[in-house]
Amino acid sequence: MNASSASGQISDRAKAILRDTIVFDGLGGSVVHPTPYVPDGTYEERVVSYGWSAINACLVSEPTYTPTFEELLGAIYENLLFIEISPKVRLIEKLDDLKAAKKEGQLGLVFGMQSGDAIGRDRKRVRLLHKLGLRILQLTYMERNDIGDGCLEPENRGLTHFGIQVVRDCNRLGMVVDCSHVGVQTTIDAAKYSSKPIVISHAACRALADNPRAVTDDQMKAVADTGGLLGITPYAPYIRTDAPPTMDDFMRHFDHAVKLMGEDKVAIATDMFDGKTKLNWVTPWYYPEVMRNTTFSSRRVEGFRSKADLGHVVDHFIKHGYSDALIKKILGDNWMRVLGQVWG
Repeated sequence: MNASSASGQISDRAKAILRDTIVFDGLGGSVVHPTPYVPDGTYEERVVSYGWSAINACLVSEPTYTPTFEELLGAIYENLLFIEISPKVRLIEKLDDLKAAKKEGQLGLVFGMQSGDAIGRDRKRVRLLHKLGLRILQLTYMERNDIGDGCLEPENRGLTHFGIQVVRDCNRLGMVVDCSHVGVQTTIDAAKYSSKPIVISHAACRALADNPRAVTDDQMKAVADTGGLLGITPYAPYIRTDAPPTMDDFMRHFDHAVKLMGEDKVAIATDMFDGKTKLNWVTPWYYPEVMRNTTFSSRRVEGFRSKADLGHVVDHFIKHGYSDALIKKILGDNWMRVLGQVWG
């Protein structure tokens, strides 16, 4: 691992924490379509050099996060081909794969999707997608689908009965139910009907920033009661709505989540799609109520604008008074527990 981050040298204590921890990015963007550009070497080698071990890899992010089933199958093919030709990448389907990726210095890819739209009304697709490697299923994006309401639907109607069936299938197969972008009542319902831990892989705390993409205390408590977790992301409008957020603002979200949910229920996520450009970053066009006039260059917390800032972020946890054990839980140990319980 590099001895420095994008923000300069990092402490020996931070280096040791990153060396000894399987660091999991709760939503790490995509590695193909769009493929991140690096001037030399490979993207996966760079991400591992920063200290990351594995990412929840969003299978489809362009041109939409809500693909058809056929588009999703194409993306799975592209990702499987990428893994086949990339020696520094490993497909993660079980916990031992994560451990092997860390040991071999590979970047682990956990196949995830940010919407259940591709399932349509065909419950068979849940099992088929699991067979093809899908291990994290976000129920909705911002909008309503056949599973339930997204976070921007004013009716806040919760899970449909078909959605309840999807949650039960995920439990049965060993697929993580993700309630990021999901409506408040849909999250509460998913927690009620899930027999295994559920997650909110990438969000922040609405008690600190009144944004519909941030999650309420009730959502956080419901997820915690299942044994699940919340991954906090440095997306600026989720962290602070009245001023550009700092790393201290970011840390306050961890303080709130740890106090409310417990040390074993909080994690980290970048929500960084490193292949995105100003031309194909369309989120503010369609979701201004979420983006709050944030620009492409200001959409991250100052101090955590790149995956390369990981060591810098760890040093902030240290300066904030977090113990090594708690930092390791946030970086990956809590995900390891949840994945072990869901995947079996």
